[in-house]
Formats: sequence, C-alpha cells, structure tokens
Amino acid sequence: MHEGTEAIHWIPLIVTTLIIVVGVLGSLIPVLPGAVITWAGICLYKLWVPDGLSWKFVGITFGLAALCQVLDFIAGYYGTKKFGGSGRGALGAILGGIIGPFIFTPLIGIFLGPAIGAILGELSARRNLLESGKSGLGTFLGGLASFVIKIAITITMATWFYWEALV
Repeated sequence: MHEGTEAIHWIPLIVTTLIIVVGVLGSLIPVLPGAVITWAGICLYKLWVPDGLSWKFVGITFGLAALCQVLDFIAGYYGTKKFGGSGRGALGAILGGIIGPFIFTPLIGIFLGPAIGAILGELSARRNLLESGKSGLGTFLGGLASFVIKIAITITMATWFYWEALV
C-alpha cells in the first residue's frame, strides 16, 4: 500500500459502521430487517473496498441474513404446530404477523399479531378456547425464539465483519 491508502478506507468503514448500527438496532426493533440491513452494509463495503472482504464472506453473510428472514415466517408457524395448532391456526399466525404491526404498535404487533391470529384461526376451526390459547402461546414463543436468534445472528455478522475488515 502506498501512503494515504489506509485513510481512504476509513470513509467506507465509517459509512458501513453507520449502516451496521442501523442493522443491529433494526434487529432489536422487530419491524426492521436488521440482518438484511447489516448485510447491505457488508455488501457496500465489499463493493467500495474490493480487497477488504472475500466474496465467500459476503455470500455466507447473505445466507445468514436470508435465514433471519425465513425465521420470521417459519417461527410462528412452527410454534403453532408444536403446541398442537391446526393449519388454520398456523395460517392465522402468518396473517397476524403481517397485519398485527399495523393494528397495534409495530413492536407489540409483531409479537401479539401472530398469537392473536393463531387463536382466531383455531377458534374458526371450532377448537375450544384452551386449545386455541395453547396454539397462540406456541406462536408467541416461536416468535420470541426467532427474535433472539435474529439478534444473535445480526450481532455475529457485525462482529465477523470487523474481524474480516480490520484484522
């Protein structure tokens, strides 16, 4: 490297850090796709500083970000089914996850929407309130597990980025 090259890398690093901070905060606010935002920062850094990261690293972090998005859809469904929910309860959980943030505040709606949707779906399948409530609880717990896993993955991606970019 010639003199001054390292100083040029500080600008992309600072911009990427700002994007990653938004991504990590986004993983704490369930409405924002935190892992995807973090990956976008990583990808931008790769494009800006081609030798700063490998394409393999960018691809693996893309897979992790995609996994987080898939978890959003699967967790409520799986939680509903695990606690004895029916197909209607699982469908209600998915619809509640989509509609909930718009009916309630986003933070509350992302957790309550799927649970209420699962309960309503079970009630529409002529299940009693206790069975419907168990299904709703399963949906809530599945969503909570997904939330924790997404935060862990996003923080791992951010930490790994700094390891790759700075070490």
